[in-house]
Amino acid sequence: MRMTDPIKDKRDVNRLLNYYLKKQNLNLRNNLLISMGLYTAFRISDILSMKWSDVLDKDGMVVDKITIREKKTKKYNTVSVNSKLEAAILLFAAETEDKTGYIFAGRNKSKPLHRTQAYRIIKKAVTALKIKGSISCHSLRKTVGYQLYLKGTPQPMLTKIYNHSSFEITKRYLCIDQFEKDEVFENLSYD
Repeated sequence: MRMTDPIKDKRDVNRLLNYYLKKQNLNLRNNLLISMGLYTAFRISDILSMKWSDVLDKDGMVVDKITIREKKTKKYNTVSVNSKLEAAILLFAAETEDKTGYIFAGRNKSKPLHRTQAYRIIKKAVTALKIKGSISCHSLRKTVGYQLYLKGTPQPMLTKIYNHSSFEITKRYLCIDQFEKDEVFENLSYD
């Protein structure tokens, strides 16, 4: 089994975020799927099981914070909704008539989209954009932490976001060790 990589280049992250805004047919749903992953660090299984009531209040306004119960850990996780994610939610909500079920409903509206389909959505965009690496659904989650690391987010916060027991585990998870090693060799000079 290959390890999943985060998307390391910020320009690639932005190109991925905008890819489905330029396409036809389910573009806003696919855009929201990618935005949800890149702005929350939720696992794809948790994203797919989200319902409209998780992101919209009774008046149809986007909530300030999204709280989910993680399938894997059974723990609650709350994430603030930033303006970019809010815009993606509102765009898709505006074209969606039924906001009583799953946000990412499958063909059978009583069930969410399958993770295989989510993978295809992400892989199609990544392939079209020629983004390098082993990119999958889980890459969205890893990309959040990797980009936060590059921005100087404190190590304890990164460890807390991923609920890891140490920063060493978080570093391995986010492929930071390889990044630091690459940086050392890229900057090697004998001048």
